[in-house]
Amino acid sequence: MKLLLNAILILVTFFSCYIENIYLSLLPPRPGGVIPFTIRSQGNFSFNQEKALQDERKIALSQYVPLYTYVPDRGDEAKKKINSLIEKVSSLEQSNSSAWNELATYLQEEFGVGVPRGAAVKLLQYGELESTLEGMLTIEESILRAKVAEDSEPFQGRNTIEVLYPEPTGIVVHSTNEVVTLDAAKALLQEKVNQLYSHVDSDVLKPLLEISLTTLLPNLEYDQAENDKRIERILQRYPSKIVTFGPGDPLVPSGKVLDEKDVLLLAAYQEDEKTNLYGEVAWLLTAILFIVVFYDLLLSKILGSGWQKKPPYHLLLTSLIVMIIVLKACLLFTPFPIFVVPFAFLPFLLILLQNDRIFAAWTTVIGALFVCLFTVRTLEILLFFIFGGLSAALITFKLRKRIHIVLPSLVVGIINAALIMAFTIRWESALQFLTSWQKVGAGSLKEVFNPNALNYMAYGLIGGIAAGPLAILVLPLMELSWHTASTFKLNKYADLQHPLMKDLLTKAPATYQHTMTVAYLAQCVGEAIGANTLLLRVGAYYHDIGKMADPGLFAENQAKSVNPHDALDPQKSASLIINHVKYGEKLARDYGVPEIIADFIPQHHGTQLIEYFYDKAVQSSKGLKPDKKDFRYPGPKPQSIEAVILMIVDAVEAASRSIKEPTREKINNMIRLLIVKRIADGQFDECDLSTHYLGKIVQTLEASLEATLHSRVTYPWQKARGQTTEKAGSGQQAAGSRQT
Repeated sequence: MKLLLNAILILVTFFSCYIENIYLSLLPPRPGGVIPFTIRSQGNFSFNQEKALQDERKIALSQYVPLYTYVPDRGDEAKKKINSLIEKVSSLEQSNSSAWNELATYLQEEFGVGVPRGAAVKLLQYGELESTLEGMLTIEESILRAKVAEDSEPFQGRNTIEVLYPEPTGIVVHSTNEVVTLDAAKALLQEKVNQLYSHVDSDVLKPLLEISLTTLLPNLEYDQAENDKRIERILQRYPSKIVTFGPGDPLVPSGKVLDEKDVLLLAAYQEDEKTNLYGEVAWLLTAILFIVVFYDLLLSKILGSGWQKKPPYHLLLTSLIVMIIVLKACLLFTPFPIFVVPFAFLPFLLILLQNDRIFAAWTTVIGALFVCLFTVRTLEILLFFIFGGLSAALITFKLRKRIHIVLPSLVVGIINAALIMAFTIRWESALQFLTSWQKVGAGSLKEVFNPNALNYMAYGLIGGIAAGPLAILVLPLMELSWHTASTFKLNKYADLQHPLMKDLLTKAPATYQHTMTVAYLAQCVGEAIGANTLLLRVGAYYHDIGKMADPGLFAENQAKSVNPHDALDPQKSASLIINHVKYGEKLARDYGVPEIIADFIPQHHGTQLIEYFYDKAVQSSKGLKPDKKDFRYPGPKPQSIEAVILMIVDAVEAASRSIKEPTREKINNMIRLLIVKRIADGQFDECDLSTHYLGKIVQTLEASLEATLHSRVTYPWQKARGQTTEKAGSGQQAAGSRQT
């Protein structure tokens, strides 16, 4: 299992580093498609928009359709001017001899047409002036039925144009073949006028034609403002800047409908990533393997070299795997900066599950290395995750309720924000500001702080606050998956008002008292050697609940009553004693006691031999030795340091009641004898102990028992009762000791 979890850890980490690259390679993005997750830059990446978008920009501009506004009253304007001319000529026919001069001035001012004296005189004398002008106006109106534009430059090389007509018609698309330039329209007007009025004196026809040409105006006006906006929108879609992305910056957020710019950006990013892909993959895989091997050696050779030879590999490795999956999901499905990643949920989770800061701290450091590999491979980010994670491991203690996780989470968030501020300050500018702040003024503060610092700090605060609730959310999954219980669950069963504890007090009060003493001694020993004291205390509370099935079978509950074993076969007595382990396990399952607590019930006896009844059976067997298997507990042997401590303390507490006139030497000899017998019997084979920690166990138990069993002062009134009373009192004290 350990090897499998290591392999999964390596694969999950490596896959997390390249999931975006794998996706982009297997499913190249297309315009209009939806990106399933956020694509982030692994390092510094510059996107040259001019180079990447120039072809698309040219295509978009070439496909751009210009917009014209239709002016429907061009014919009316021309007609109005022609009518004004006719009226003017009519008014001048009866004037004096200088009428020609007035007419020439009028034509110059109104139409911009210069007319010499002779031509002006002929115009005044021309009898068909009105009909000729009306004929020209008719030709002009026929030309204006087409679409006449000022020039062809805006729609040159295009197939269509858009024309905005008055309501309710709106915008209509026309082929450019339908559009006539103003020059072409004037040439057509001139041609038709010359054909129709070829008989008219050229001195008359020429100025009239010039006048008619000036009244011919285009009925399509190029909408400069709207077309400029349209072109600007195209240029905005295909900008020409160089955009720089820092490590961890989102390139495209998850769920975005891709446009051409996004597709080109991702293509450029892929091209940049391929530059040194194979070299990067090689060193990254090497780094992952090195970290995993180092972590295994750290657990087995350093952290596990003391009393705990078997660190919780499965739990720790699974926590790392879950951490990588959860944090990678946060990065994939959110567009936020990496500072929002709730990395501190890993130490929170480990503390709640194991209550061991050493394992939590080292696993946090290893986890930070893994996270840096698939987020941003920089020293600042590594330190950010390490300091934030270690602060979570240091401040998380004595969490009895889930709501208590809020305060540590808030502290981690504040530490995250402080770290971000420290990393984003421009220290050279800060030093200059501090040394000359009176001269430079407050405006130079902008040079000290990164403009995005406050934004990043807010995300760091959110990431820290979210870490605690996330750990609470993942906690039940880890409890179900592995052989463990959180501190919350342990605290629930540490309550002496639990139904099992109340039943034990009612049905077997002496066993209950024995349980409380064992719990106290076990906690003292656990604190001395660094074991899980909460787990030890709770395990001690429930280790003898099986005795409730028949409390009278056990010496502490018999007091002065008849011992039922006196009338039983030794093997039967041993079987009844052993049954309290089996019944205790069943009772624990019925009440839903966590497995890690229920395991103390069989393991605190291991596979020990019930010597008293075995010796009794040997004495009554008349030379035929009974099978020791019938007199041994079913086991298993202790699997953890906590189970070993409980086995030792349970035996020591029971044996201490039989010591008459206890002294430190007697207590020490008794403890050592009990430990040596269990070592000789192989009870600690599955959880090795060093002599260093065994020595601490002996010292702690010796001091605790000496304080508990110390002799009391004999008062004067007790001496006055005489020798008989003194002996009676001593006997009662001994009897009381056996009951407790």
